[in-house]
Amino acid sequence: MNVTPKVQNIIQEMETKRLELKYFAQYHGFSHPATVRLSQELDELFNLYHQLNQK
Repeated sequence: MNVTPKVQNIIQEMETKRLELKYFAQYHGFSHPATVRLSQELDELFNLYHQLNQK
């Protein structure tokens, strides 16, 4: 599979967001508003990644 720079950037953003989410969930809990927001942002990145790979 040929990974475009845009897809590579999204992969990097997903990894960064995942680490942020892990930190917030560990120290603030899963129901903390920041944890929920980060989870939603990660979901959006996953959706974008899958959309770009469908083409």
